[in-house]
Amino acid sequence: MSDVIDFLEKLGSDARLLQAAKDEVALALADAQVEAAASEAILARNVEELHALLKVAPSYCFQTVPRREDEDEEEKEGEEGEESEEQAKQPGNGAGHSSAHAADLA
Repeated sequence: MSDVIDFLEKLGSDARLLQAAKDEVALALADAQVEAAASEAILARNVEELHALLKVAPSYCFQTVPRREDEDEEEKEGEEGEESEEQAKQPGNGAGHSSAHAADLA
């Protein structure tokens, strides 16, 4: 297992190897004496298989940031402004309605 970890570390730190053709990566895997199943998973870029072979589970980290009170107030003010603009655009409300009547009269 340490051969696989060492190779993955080398792969991550060597941009040339990371961009290399599969044949070159296969030669590097053979030189590092990585076992066949792990080599196949690395060459296929099969992360799930590699996790299974190494008996590790992927780890995820989620971070949330609490909202500030003033952000809530700004959002409410923004929503109220949007609602009044939408109402002005709807037929039967405001200037949009009177221009429609003016067009009918002309």
